[in-house]
Amino acid sequence: MTENELDATKTSSNSPGKRTEPRTPRSIRFSNDEWTRIEKAAHARGMTTAELVRHAAVSLATCKFAANLATFPPEIAAQIERIYRGVYLLSTLKRDELIREGHQDECERIAKDARESQFSIKKAAV
Repeated sequence: MTENELDATKTSSNSPGKRTEPRTPRSIRFSNDEWTRIEKAAHARGMTTAELVRHAAVSLATCKFAANLATFPPEIAAQIERIYRGVYLLSTLKRDELIREGHQDECERIAKDARESQFSIKKAAV
């Protein structure tokens, strides 16, 4: 789900999301350990525990959530972003160097191979 869709699932009095119909309380059981993990995950995302449980359940039910995808803590996500930016910068510098040295064909071949690899990875993930 996108951040906007996530915001739309919030229902506390100060949340921007709006419901289309009243909600009915439901009973659901968790072990103490499960509930503690859920509470920590909700707190880390700035959500109430009920919002997190509802968001996860509705997301799965509406196929907007991939249950097998790992979620990363914010510090890990930030590190992945820094690594991506570094790799992008280095690859851009190398591409410019190849072009300056007259290796345009090799640069295009590398880009084509990268696109094909990316396509095969995406295809395998589906």
